[in-house]
Amino acid sequence: IDAAKVFDAVPLERDVDGIRYASWGSKFLPAAAAAVLELMKAHNVEVRGRHVLVVGRSPIVGAPTAHALREMGAMVTVAHADVDQGTLKDMVGKADVVVTCAGSPGLIHASWLKEGSDVINVGTTFCEESDGLLSDVEGDIGGSKAKRYSPVPGGVGPLSVPMLFRNVTKAAWDRMEEEGGSEGSSSW
Repeated sequence: IDAAKVFDAVPLERDVDGIRYASWGSKFLPAAAAAVLELMKAHNVEVRGRHVLVVGRSPIVGAPTAHALREMGAMVTVAHADVDQGTLKDMVGKADVVVTCAGSPGLIHASWLKEGSDVINVGTTFCEESDGLLSDVEGDIGGSKAKRYSPVPGGVGPLSVPMLFRNVTKAAWDRMEEEGGSEGSSSW
């Protein structure tokens, strides 16, 4: 299956998953990226003027998260697969906020974190051996220098579903407004 053709087949106004947000202009932020922002908002994680490191640049999590954080006034750095371990360690140690969305278990060690940093842990990988989810961050984040962190599982993941429903609701309202209100039938 050609993913680009599948994505292109979805009209932008119906792209409630936000699949084309980063590169094609969908008006909907992908659910996982929206969940990151919602978690930050709920816990008063201020990003304006702070250095935020986004680890991962996928078009459905990393790239849209980085874009949205820039729009909020954060100084965003994006680390990706081409960044060597030593450079990544240095980047993590300087970041006020770290958003992990690489899907690479143990990529970052908790000991690398800056004192008082906030960690939003999105990247998870299913491990058959332990029958559970593994985090991008290895080690005891709770016992690290981090001020706040989102756990895996139970952090960003559960917020993704309501964010998707928020997008669906917005799309439905937008469609109704385009058609002149709630009167008449709609072919959605």
